[in-house]
Amino acid sequence: MGVMARPRSKPARSKMLESAKEIVLELGASACTMEEVASRSGVAKTTIYRHFGGLDELIFAAVAEDIASAGTPDTGSLRGDLLQIQRRYVEMAQVPAVRELFVWMMSRALETPAYAELFRKLRVQPRGPTVVALQRAIARGELAPTTDLEMAMHVIQGPFISKRIVDNSDVTETEIEAMVDMAVSALCSS
Repeated sequence: MGVMARPRSKPARSKMLESAKEIVLELGASACTMEEVASRSGVAKTTIYRHFGGLDELIFAAVAEDIASAGTPDTGSLRGDLLQIQRRYVEMAQVPAVRELFVWMMSRALETPAYAELFRKLRVQPRGPTVVALQRAIARGELAPTTDLEMAMHVIQGPFISKRIVDNSDVTETEIEAMVDMAVSALCSS
């Protein structure tokens, strides 16, 4: 009779994810090491590897969990939902460690197809705020049922990423509104 593997502990997983988030926000992605995560979480490095496969996968999982837990505003319109979501993202992107983390994830995505897929899944989460807002807009009839959600995400996220992360420029309220209005106009006319 074979030995049964122990089930993965949800509390241990939560500790690892939380520790990774804390380290990245306090010290940056480059300072997040297996040793530091193990020390802060009280979980053995072998457990981290068993849950995530590696450090990069742990960091991607921590960011994905953060996005999924953010919640989606429900203002009754796609425009209203996107305005609130983008305001939250712009506020988060003002934190230097968050911008550094985004650049870190992009560089990993450029290095290997596996990380590119992790980054894509991170940005287009089935329960992520923007996807949920788009699904609600489809249900309300604001968007066509055939709307390509992944392409819609590029239309919505592209200007914000370009302005805030690539250009490292502040995004004003007027610019947020203009970008959302352009995205909604483009999506609703397709």
